[in-house]
Order: sequence, then structure tokens, then C-alpha cells
Amino acid sequence: MTTTAISAPTPIYDTLVQERGDALTASRIAAAQTQDQAQQALDWSGVRGAPAQRDERSFSAFGHREGQDGAQPRSS
Repeated sequence: MTTTAISAPTPIYDTLVQERGDALTASRIAAAQTQDQAQQALDWSGVRGAPAQRDERSFSAFGHREGQDGAQPRSS
């Protein structure tokens, strides 16, 4: 049974909420925030474009990037 299924008055719980705060609501909010943070931390969708962006920003002491100005790409 969930707390939303209880329809009877709960004076003891209401008094505790007034005195100490609503721990159930606070825990639900904290759980939702933690879930959002975990989702953001585990989101790797922005990593896919990283190699292309890194190549665009690469620096060459000779004034050109690999694949441009007749330069040959390095072989591994």
C-alpha cells in the first residue's frame, strides 16, 4: 500500500510534518535530483563529435594541418 492510498486523517503524521518537515517529500526531491545528476554524468552523447573537433583545433608547427596543403596524414 502506498501513502497516497491512505485516505484517513493522519494527525500524528501531520504534527510531525509541522514539527520536523516532510521527510517523504524531501527524500523524493533528493532522489529526483540524484537521478538527474546521474543521467547527466552518464550522458556520453556529446563525446561522439570530439575526434572531429580535436582535428579541427589541432596545431602544426609547420603552419598546416594533416590532410591540408599537401601534407600526408601520419600512419599509425
